[in-house]
Amino acid sequence: MKTNKILYWTFTILISLWMLLQGVLFVFMQDTIVPVFESLGFPLWLIAPLGVAKILAVIAIVSNKSALLKQLAYLGLAVEFAIALISHLMVGDSQWPAAAVALVILAGSYIFGKRISQ
Repeated sequence: MKTNKILYWTFTILISLWMLLQGVLFVFMQDTIVPVFESLGFPLWLIAPLGVAKILAVIAIVSNKSALLKQLAYLGLAVEFAIALISHLMVGDSQWPAAAVALVILAGSYIFGKRISQ
C-alpha cells in the first residue's frame, strides 16, 4: 500500500508540474506556443483556453474534492495527450515522444490513484 501511494504521488506530482508549466506558457507566453500550433494546423484561439483547462485539471486532480471532477480532469488530459500524439505523428515532427511520455505518466497517476482508493 505504501508503494502505491509513493508511486501515485510521484506520477501525480510529475504530471501536475508539467501541466502547470504548460498552462502558464499557454496563457501568459502564447508566442512560444504559436509555432507549434501552426505546424499542427490547430487554431490559435485554442491556446489560452487549453492552458486554463490544464491548470484547472491539475487543481481537480490534486485537490481531490470531487471524484467526478477528478475523473473528468484525467479524461480531458488523456484526450489532449492522445490528440497531441496523433497530431505530431501525422505531421511527422520529432515532438511526439513528449505526448507519449505524458500519457504514460498520466496513466501511472490514474492507475495508482485507483489502487490507493480501493
